[in-house]
Amino acid sequence: MRPPPSLTRRLIVDLSYMQLIAIVVAWLGTTALGGLGIVGANDYWLDEFYSYYYIRDLVLQSIVRDADGTLHIEPNETLRDEMRRTPTLRYAALESMRGPALRGSSEDISAALIGITSVETRGLDFFFISDAGRRTAASAWRWKTPTGPLFIASGGMTFNWKDVVYAFRNELVSQSLYLAVVFSVSAAVAWLAVRRSLAPLRRAAEAAERIDLESLGQGLCVDDAPSEIRPLVDAVNRTLKRLDASVARMRRYTANAAHQLRTPVAILRARLENPEERGFRVDLQRDTRRIQLIVEQMLVAARLSEGQASPDRDLDLSAVARGIVADYSPLIFKARRRIAFEAPTAPVALRSNRVAIECALANLIDNALRAEPEGGTVLVRVGADRTIRVIDHGEGVDEKHRELIFEPFWRRGDEAPGNGLGLAIVEELIEMLGGRIGVATTPGGGATFVMSFPMRREALDEDAQAQL
Repeated sequence: MRPPPSLTRRLIVDLSYMQLIAIVVAWLGTTALGGLGIVGANDYWLDEFYSYYYIRDLVLQSIVRDADGTLHIEPNETLRDEMRRTPTLRYAALESMRGPALRGSSEDISAALIGITSVETRGLDFFFISDAGRRTAASAWRWKTPTGPLFIASGGMTFNWKDVVYAFRNELVSQSLYLAVVFSVSAAVAWLAVRRSLAPLRRAAEAAERIDLESLGQGLCVDDAPSEIRPLVDAVNRTLKRLDASVARMRRYTANAAHQLRTPVAILRARLENPEERGFRVDLQRDTRRIQLIVEQMLVAARLSEGQASPDRDLDLSAVARGIVADYSPLIFKARRRIAFEAPTAPVALRSNRVAIECALANLIDNALRAEPEGGTVLVRVGADRTIRVIDHGEGVDEKHRELIFEPFWRRGDEAPGNGLGLAIVEELIEMLGGRIGVATTPGGGATFVMSFPMRREALDEDAQAQL
């Protein structure tokens, strides 16, 4: 399998090449500006600047050694062609600035160099008076050649574009070692800079490796994340939060399954203890249907959590609550308690999800049954204002605990029955239906849980028309 591309390597190569290109372009630009006389010596001529290297190489190619070991210039064919093209061209070669020019050098430029033999130099730009009496720019520089160190002087050249290309190529070759060193240093500096810049990414990767199902909510640290990768870290953290919420819903769904099935199973077991009772078969079938209904309720609750179910059916809230109370009656009587039901004579119209309301009400009745003292009565009251109150006469809920009781897995103490999920499930379902749930103190002691549901759309339209 091919390894993934390295961002570090790519950045280092790109940065190094960009720096190298910038150096070469700046150097070539400076060279061009120098040739135009914009930078450097004000009296520097464009012809002299670009043509010197070409003439220098032609002169070097024309130097030959005599039988006695002395050097002289014997123009080759290319140099002679250049002299025919540029009659003003002058050149000379010297082994030393203090000595005479080699035989074959131009006399006028050689004579000009005699006047500066007292100067120790590796090269210079100067002017001389040609045979035609013309003031001519020239250059003389010392070079390592196959025949030994030589000063090559030239002047009187005319501009030609091939000389520009030749000069740039010559400069590039002569500066290759310098450019190689610059490229190596740039690569090393780029490696250090990139490694330091990518350190927050490595730390984020290490933090991501430590995340599991128990720590999804903590996310990745964004304190030292650069602004360029901050959106990526924020997106990962949002994803982790969504995953954490999904895991929490899955856990609540699993706990809700156990919580919801426990009650009908207990009812079923209570019936099985008296198989000789009248209507046993009918009741058994009813309890079986109730278990099936609870499974369907849990599926609806899960679908509501994922936004896959729509609460769009017209209901009678009184009929829904009456059915749940009837289902719970055998268990309540078995527990030596009673249940009462109150509702308006007229239907309480509501547009919502039936099984979600049944699931929430079943949870509240189950909690009230555990809180109600033996011999007491749990009251379920449906109001014309689309509310359901489940009233018990137990210990009640302290004021400081009224927000906490709806938190998942919260219990008053280790001895308290249940798993701390019933009320959290109820709140989640009611909020998804657009309603609200609260708790108050029952007169004389106990807790009263109130579920309120929003007005159905048709009723809202009727009220709006009445106000008009």
